[in-house]
Amino acid sequence: MQAKTRGERNNNPGNIERIAANKWQGRLSDAEYRTTRESRDNAGRFEVFSAVEWGIRALAALLIAYQDRHGLRTIRGLMGRWAPGQENDTSAYVDHVARLTGFGADTLLDLHSYEHLAPLVRAVITHENGRNGYANATIDEGLFRAGVKPPGKAVVNHIADRAKTTVTVAAGGTAVISAAVTALQQIAPAVPILHDLAGLPVIALAAVGVIAAAGLLIWLATRRR
Repeated sequence: MQAKTRGERNNNPGNIERIAANKWQGRLSDAEYRTTRESRDNAGRFEVFSAVEWGIRALAALLIAYQDRHGLRTIRGLMGRWAPGQENDTSAYVDHVARLTGFGADTLLDLHSYEHLAPLVRAVITHENGRNGYANATIDEGLFRAGVKPPGKAVVNHIADRAKTTVTVAAGGTAVISAAVTALQQIAPAVPILHDLAGLPVIALAAVGVIAAAGLLIWLATRRR
């Protein structure tokens, strides 16, 4: 049996570095981290997660942030930030990821799309670890926790459903929805509906809000009984 790679051992197949400011969901606490091999043998450089699904979520969320915050939408641009030249052979990284995904290095991607994000995540895992030993279901769960819904997977968390309703009622537009994404992800593992809601016109959001408000009032009245 092959020994686990560092990324596999840390439940961090993207080899994301541990930075105090990045409070990833599922990361080990400082006390737990100090007991790990990563902390002892590698000066605490890389993050350690409690389960690989959280590590995959962080990988996916970071790639999405590169797109949304920095406007990086190609493999060349994304991998240039993910694996900068001072530490990596970025050109080789880009070529390998492009070959594994089947996308051109300069093809425009939409990382809110499962069809684009999933192959990219698998390719990064393969490049970082020399293999991808994770079942598709495991990767899909990580993407779902990052807010990208795999085909056929439904949101079944009732807390998430209520939270999404509350945000829709409060918003009346897209600004509050966008601002609430981070908070809601702390309430429930995934809320992919937010991306869809944010793309609706304001008038449509308002209509949804009125309907949701009525439903919320009924639910609150029912709770008091």
